[in-house]
Amino acid sequence: MAGSTTIEMAPGQILSEVGADVFRRIVRSGDTLRCSHLWMMSAHRANDGGIEIELYCSLNTRTDHWDAEIYYDSIDRAIVALRDYERTGNIPEGE
Repeated sequence: MAGSTTIEMAPGQILSEVGADVFRRIVRSGDTLRCSHLWMMSAHRANDGGIEIELYCSLNTRTDHWDAEIYYDSIDRAIVALRDYERTGNIPEGE
């Protein structure tokens, strides 16, 4: 999204309700949220008025590319997926 801002989140912050609230706010603002080399999120409005969330997981620092690109249309499902990813290291599958 042109003109968007990238906001940093610390690893583990998404595990708290405060972190989840930050995630929700950033999704709705249209900004980008990044958590170190673990994941990055961007979101935009879909044609039907819903929200499309793009998650990028596991930054490969040698190539500077993300290993996975996953899509969600639910903020809460994206939060659950990121929490599981941070706890286990298993990359989410998306919707």
